Amino acid sequence: MGAVEKLETLLPQDATALLADRGNRVTQVRLRPGRPVQIDAVGEDGVLSGVQLELPALRRILAALMEYSVYARQEELDRGFFTLDDGSRVGVCGRMVVDGSHLRMADIGSACLRVARAVKGSGDALMGHIAPPDGSLRSALVLSPPGLGKTTLLRDVARQLSDGGWCVGIADERHELAACHMGVPTLDVGARTDVMDGCPRDKAIARMIRGMAPGVIVADEIGGEDDARALADAVRCGAAVMTSAHASGLEQALSRPHLRSVIEAGIVEVIALLGPRPGTLKAVWHRGSGEGVAAWRRA
Repeated sequence: MGAVEKLETLLPQDATALLADRGNRVTQVRLRPGRPVQIDAVGEDGVLSGVQLELPALRRILAALMEYSVYARQEELDRGFFTLDDGSRVGVCGRMVVDGSHLRMADIGSACLRVARAVKGSGDALMGHIAPPDGSLRSALVLSPPGLGKTTLLRDVARQLSDGGWCVGIADERHELAACHMGVPTLDVGARTDVMDGCPRDKAIARMIRGMAPGVIVADEIGGEDDARALADAVRCGAAVMTSAHASGLEQALSRPHLRSVIEAGIVEVIALLGPRPGTLKAVWHRGSGEGVAAWRRA
C-alpha cells in the first residue's frame, strides 16, 4: 500500500475525500494540529480540508505510518524525517531536546508527507543534455529548491540510462530513490541498476565502485565534503555521476564549498536548475574548456 492509500485509511473523512479526488496528482500532505489538513497536488497547491486535525489524531496517524515502531524510528526522527516503504518521506517538526551531545525529537508538532512515485518521462529534458547521440555520457548536477522534483527526475534518469544499456549504481541513503524492501527496489529504476540502500552516500559510492563496477553512479542531495570526494573518486575510476543538491541557482550553489568543488573541479559536465514548476528545467549550463567557473556556459 502506498503512502497516499495509507493516509486515506487514517485521515478524517473530509480529507480522505480530497485525497481520493486528486488521486495520483497528490505531491504533499501537511498535518498540523488545530488546523485543517493541507493537500498539495500538481496544479493545485495548498487545498485545505474542512475539519481541523487534532493532536491525538496526528499522533495516531504518525504511529500508524511508522507501523507502531516509534522507538525504532527515533534516529530518523532526530534528523527531522522518516521514510516509508514506498520511498515517501515524512518530515517532522516539533520540540527538540538536548540529550548529551545529541539533539532528540521529543514531541512532534507537525508533519509533511512528500509523496514518492516513479514518473516515467520526467527525466526526458535532462537526458537530451547528458546523453548526446554520439553515445557518450556527461555527468550532471541537478539544482533546485525543495519540492521541485529533483528525486523524481534522478529516478527516471537512472531508469532511462539503465534500460538504455548502462550499469547504474544508486546510493540511496534515505531510501527515496528506489524504495527498497529488503534490499530490492520497489520503484522502477531500470533493469541494469543496483542499489546500496540505507548506507551513507560516500560509503555507498565507494563500496559500489569497488564491488559492482557501475558505469553510472546516482546519488541524491549531496550534503558535504565527504560526498564530493566520493563523487570525485567515482569519476576518476571512470564512472559518470548523476547527483543533486538544494540551491536556488548557480550562484547559491557556488557559495557552498562542497558544491563549489564539484562544479570547479570538473566532476560534472552539465548543471541543470529546476523551476519554476516541478520537473521543468529553468536553466542548463555545459562545461566548456578552461578552468573553474569561467568554463561554464549557459546552454
